[in-house]
Amino acid sequence: MDRDWMEQLAYELGEVLLFEEQCPGVYYLSVAPADGSGREYYVVLDDAPVSPDVRSMGRRLAEAPAWVYPMEAEGGAWAAVEFEVLKYKTKHNLPLPDGKSLWEAAMYGMELCPDYFGTYPAPLRTPWGNTVRHRLLDSGIYWLETDQCVEVLAVCYPVWATELFEGLLSIAGKLDCEGELGYRYFTRQTSCVVVFELLRTRSALVSTGLIRKPELMNAIWKYHPEYAVGYNAQEQAGLNDALGLLLYTLGVENRGLNSSPECMIAITPGVGTDFIGGKRK
Repeated sequence: MDRDWMEQLAYELGEVLLFEEQCPGVYYLSVAPADGSGREYYVVLDDAPVSPDVRSMGRRLAEAPAWVYPMEAEGGAWAAVEFEVLKYKTKHNLPLPDGKSLWEAAMYGMELCPDYFGTYPAPLRTPWGNTVRHRLLDSGIYWLETDQCVEVLAVCYPVWATELFEGLLSIAGKLDCEGELGYRYFTRQTSCVVVFELLRTRSALVSTGLIRKPELMNAIWKYHPEYAVGYNAQEQAGLNDALGLLLYTLGVENRGLNSSPECMIAITPGVGTDFIGGKRK
C-alpha cells in the first residue's frame, strides 16, 4: 500500500495506527478517528483475489481503488472478507492464523452475513434418528422430529458456544461425524431450559409466536423445577439484571439491581407444556 493510499485512508477513516497485509490486496487496519474511538477495518484493493460479491458489500473509497469494511458494522460484510482471506491461504497452502479455520469462519459467517454464506442447514441426522420434519425457530436453531418419533431441539455452532452455559452443553447430544463445531442436540425435556436461555437474546421467538412462553415456563416447572427455583431466587436478588451487574462492575454502585415479578418463571394453569408454536415442515 503506497503513501498516497495511506493518506487517502487517513483522510476518509482517520489516522492509521496499524495496517497488516492479510493476503495480496487485502489489509487489516486499525485507525483512530477524530472522535477518539478506535475502529477496525478490512480494506480490499481492486486487484485482490476475492469474490465480486464481496466487493459489492463494501464501501468504495472516493479516490483510492479500494473498498472498506468496518468490522463493527451490521451486516457482517467483514466476515466475508475474512473468509476470502482464509480461503486464499488454504488454496495456496499457506498457514492460517492461530485459532482460525475456514470451517469456523463459515459458521460465524452464516450468522453475521447469510446473504453471502447462506443459512445454517437443518440437520439431517440427530443422536435419536434421522430428521423427518423440521421447524426453523431462528438462524441455526431448529425444532426437529425424527424417524424414532423423538422431538429434538438442534442448536448450531456458534450459537451454543456463545449463548448456552456449560451445564447445558454437558448434557447435550452430538454427532461424531460433525466434529466439535457441529450442532448440539437436546431432547424435549431438556430443551425447555435451553429455549428459555436463548430468549435472553432472542425475544422475537415469543413475539412472533414461534415460542409460547406460558407453556415454556410450565415445561420448566414440570421437567426442571430446580432450574425454576434457582432462576427465581436470582431474579428476586436482582442477579438476572445483566446491565445492573455490568454497571456495578464498572463502579456505578448507586444504580442498584432491578428485579421484577413479571420476569419470574411462573406456572400458568390450563395451558399445558407444548411450547413450540407454528407449523412444522
